[in-house]
Amino acid sequence: MRRMKLEIAYDGTRYSGWQRQPDAPSIQETLEKVLLKITGEFSAVTGSGRTDTGVHALKQVAAFSTASPLSPEVFYRALNGFLPDDIRILSVEEVSMSFHPIRDAVSKRYRYLIDDQRPFCPMTRHYCWIYREPLDVPAMQAAAEYLRGEHDFACFQSQGSPRETTVRTISEVTVQRLPASHLLPPMIQIEVEANGFLYNMMRAIVGTLVLFGVNGRRGGADPRRMQEIVASRNRSLAGPTAPPHGLYLVKVTYDKTSI
Repeated sequence: MRRMKLEIAYDGTRYSGWQRQPDAPSIQETLEKVLLKITGEFSAVTGSGRTDTGVHALKQVAAFSTASPLSPEVFYRALNGFLPDDIRILSVEEVSMSFHPIRDAVSKRYRYLIDDQRPFCPMTRHYCWIYREPLDVPAMQAAAEYLRGEHDFACFQSQGSPRETTVRTISEVTVQRLPASHLLPPMIQIEVEANGFLYNMMRAIVGTLVLFGVNGRRGGADPRRMQEIVASRNRSLAGPTAPPHGLYLVKVTYDKTSI
C-alpha cells in the first residue's frame, strides 16, 4: 500500500461540505468516486477538517491509501481530468503511510470576507457575507487583538461536536479592508491562524467581531469587552455565527517530519 497526500482547492457553493452525506453531494464523496474510476478500488479520503456546507477551500489537505502503482503525476492529471470544475487538485505527493491530515496538522489558517458596501457586488454574493451596514474595521481589529494567545474558546463553539478540551492557541489574527479592484469592492478580510479550531469557531469569531464593527460606527465599541466574552466561556455572550459562504480554508501547516 502507498499513501498519497493531496492539496485541493474548491468552491463549496453546491456541496454539503467536506464530509460524505447520505443524500447530498460532498467534496469527500466526489473525490472518492473519481478515485474509484481511476484505480478500480475504493479509497477513503481523509481531509484535514470538515468544512461545512457552502464553505470554500484555497488549500485543503487530504490523504488516501492505495495499492495502485500510478505515480503522483498521473494521479494529478487523472483527478483533474475527471473532477468537476469547482474542485481542483493543486498537488499530489507520495508520503509516509503514517501521515494523517488531522492528527499531524500543526496549524490551520482561515479567511473570511465581508462586503459592507452599498450597493453590494452581486457577483460575489456566494463568496462573502453581504452585510447591510458599514463596519468600523479599526474597532474590529482592536477587539481581535484580545484573541491572540492560548485561551479557552468555549464561547465560540457551537453545540454538536464536543471536544476533550476547548483550549486553543491563536497565533495570528488580522482584520483589514482590502482595496477595491476593477472587479471587486473594498471587502473586509478577517484571517485567523490557530493550532486548531472548535466547531464553527471561526464563524462565531467573525460574528462577534462584526458586532464590534457595528458598535464602532455607533461610537460604543470597547475592545476590552472581547476579553470578557472569552473569559465567560458562554456562547450566548458572543456574536452570531456568520454565514458559511464567506469562509475559506487558506492553508494547513504540517511538521515536515510527519510527511
